Amino acid sequence: MARQAWRCNQLSAAETAAVAPLRRLLADGAAILGHAGLNQGFGHLSARVPGRALFLITPRKNFTAIGADEIEVVDFDGTKLTTNSVDRAPNEVFIHACVYRARPDVGSVARTQAEYVEAFGVAGLPIRPVHDFGAILMASTTVHPEPRLITTRERGEAMVQALGDRASLMLRGNGCVVVGGTVQEAVVRAVFLEESARLQYRALLLRQAARGDGAIRYFDDAEVQELGAELSRADRIDRKWKSLLVDCQRA
Repeated sequence: MARQAWRCNQLSAAETAAVAPLRRLLADGAAILGHAGLNQGFGHLSARVPGRALFLITPRKNFTAIGADEIEVVDFDGTKLTTNSVDRAPNEVFIHACVYRARPDVGSVARTQAEYVEAFGVAGLPIRPVHDFGAILMASTTVHPEPRLITTRERGEAMVQALGDRASLMLRGNGCVVVGGTVQEAVVRAVFLEESARLQYRALLLRQAARGDGAIRYFDDAEVQELGAELSRADRIDRKWKSLLVDCQRA
């Protein structure tokens, strides 16, 4: 398919060159999430274009097979501006557009279909930090009751209201949304959210089998804030990102 020129909000040559590393980060981040099993062929990963009401987003294809040159561009009104891939931008662009409008602190949004996270969403139970790396989400992850795809502005705004100032939100029976200041942070948070959900699930089963009460010890607010802030340092995020990327490239 021939590539379409910008229809509006055109980037200058300098801006186009400036976002090239961001496209590479999205392709790498998508590969990490795909190899981690957090994508069922329907997820997406995006990044805000600095200084512009635009974001870059992965096309509708398997995360492990996305090239940097296939990354699409969408504006904050949800308008798909490019056709850099046969698959084009996903239908749930309003997840990303509404988050970027409402949360200037967010530089990247990951939409995943993680299995254990999904189980908590179906059960209607929050995912609470139970280990150090789970604290990187900085709070519990609650469930948004809307099971339908976020394909309209109204649904996107309702989702953003449910997300509030938190880093993650489960969508009932439909995966989750994780945000971060950078692509690396959003991806690492998404990986640790699934790990936290898996540990919480197993700990609940073990406690129920051993003691019959299902009671496990969660991190309290002070522990979450202290440990979460420590693990959210840029060097810690970068360390985990590089580790995940190496594992992905070896697969």
